[in-house]
Amino acid sequence: MVWFCLLILILISGTAWAGKYVAGLGAGMAPDYEGSDDYTAVPALMFKGNYDSGRYFSLQGTNFKLNVIPSKTFGFGPTLNYRMERDNVDNNQVDDMKKVDAAFEAGAFGTYNIDNFMLGLEVLTDVSGKHDGTLVKATAGYRWQAMPELMITPTIFTTYADDDYMDTYFSVDAGNRGSSNLPNYKADGGMKDVGINLAAHYTPWQHWGIMGLMSYSSLLNDAKDSPIVEDEGDKNQMFFGLMATYRWDI
Repeated sequence: MVWFCLLILILISGTAWAGKYVAGLGAGMAPDYEGSDDYTAVPALMFKGNYDSGRYFSLQGTNFKLNVIPSKTFGFGPTLNYRMERDNVDNNQVDDMKKVDAAFEAGAFGTYNIDNFMLGLEVLTDVSGKHDGTLVKATAGYRWQAMPELMITPTIFTTYADDDYMDTYFSVDAGNRGSSNLPNYKADGGMKDVGINLAAHYTPWQHWGIMGLMSYSSLLNDAKDSPIVEDEGDKNQMFFGLMATYRWDI
């Protein structure tokens, strides 16, 4: 992680902390495991810093990005992600399977932004030895200034997951079944999901605002056909969140 700390120091020294910041905190509802039809309360959080050079950092939920490119059009840098464990879920058959520990993932991202249109690509690989997999996520979005106080950002996305990731989260076999009665199933790598995110940020006050978040995704291919999803869960995955935000300049 030394390289990551050095990049942060480079970013900070190049901007001398002067920039625009926004922090958000609230709550949301999300599936209690990937593919579940049971939902649980989760924290919703955000922290972003934008600088005149075009560099920025962004923490959204459990995902952190650091853009080290001084450009308003292109972005590139490291990204980190924390993937929650699968344990103590509501579904008895899935809960009887062996626990999947929380994972730390690291990688890189790139973005292209022009006239409020945004394209992005993110590659993440498990660095904690929990699923040993790699995911590649492609996004396309648009920032729409609906009113001076209201920014609406729809984003579509799709995710590729390799064999190791799919095997960890969607396969069922003697190694992970535990005491569950689910049938054997082998999940191979491929396109895992497709979906849309929607964020609406309303800022009628000088510093304070309200942000609503919604996400819908549909699991595809071997993820959709897994008994964890097809028999015990739902291929349709939703997230809803609401947070208070605070903006300030330095």
